[in-house]
Amino acid sequence: MKVARLAQEPHGTHSESVLSFIRSGSLDMLHGETFTATEGMFVLVPGGMPHTLLSGSDLHVHWMSFCPDCLGLEPGSTLLQPFQQVRLGALPALTLSAERIEFVQTLYQQFELALAQSLPLEVMKSFVFLLLHEVSLALQPVSWRAGMHPKVVAALSYIESQGLQPVSLQSVADAVFVSAPYLATLFKRETGYSVGQWLTKKRLGEACNRLMHTHTPIAVLVEELGWSDPTHFIRQFKAAYGVTPALWRRQHNHKGEAD
Repeated sequence: MKVARLAQEPHGTHSESVLSFIRSGSLDMLHGETFTATEGMFVLVPGGMPHTLLSGSDLHVHWMSFCPDCLGLEPGSTLLQPFQQVRLGALPALTLSAERIEFVQTLYQQFELALAQSLPLEVMKSFVFLLLHEVSLALQPVSWRAGMHPKVVAALSYIESQGLQPVSLQSVADAVFVSAPYLATLFKRETGYSVGQWLTKKRLGEACNRLMHTHTPIAVLVEELGWSDPTHFIRQFKAAYGVTPALWRRQHNHKGEAD
């Protein structure tokens, strides 16, 4: 993406993790506190972390969003440690060493070509893993902020590991040893979503993964992902993605069952 001048965008959060690389220019961002990312920096936004893009100038940035679950990455994976650092309070900007910048630029360029050519999923995953490895090689951040509340971090971790099981606000609150009303207020303030909304986003993300990569009939998939009513699932899916699950599967060239 190339932007001569970036205007402020509203506060936001998302369930996927996002990795950006500033190829040139600068980006001002609010992520717990205000910071500036400049040429040769990675910017990391873990899923669920509220952030605001404040401004940017002469910006050339490569970015990607990814689902750790879809990649088979556990929360404690080495490749996800930099994102966990950010969740715990590190500012989300990492500086590459000079000798790695050209390689990272090449990785992004080749990744974009692979996407344009619709190469196999395994090839796409390899690019993501290589980029995450480059993040782990980047210089560690020296600035720390207050960080997300520990109880919200614990709640997000619990949802990551148990979110496809029957989970409620009360069960999440019990798991992190606080009352349900307290967690509801805290979670909404820190992430911008209710616990229920966050669970739905996680399950819908997993639904996309299974629609694309399995032949599981939608009626079975609905039950596996914790919806008791297929009509309710279809309604929520269409509200999130603009199409029905069956049409979404067909649009993504999957040869599995459509119904």
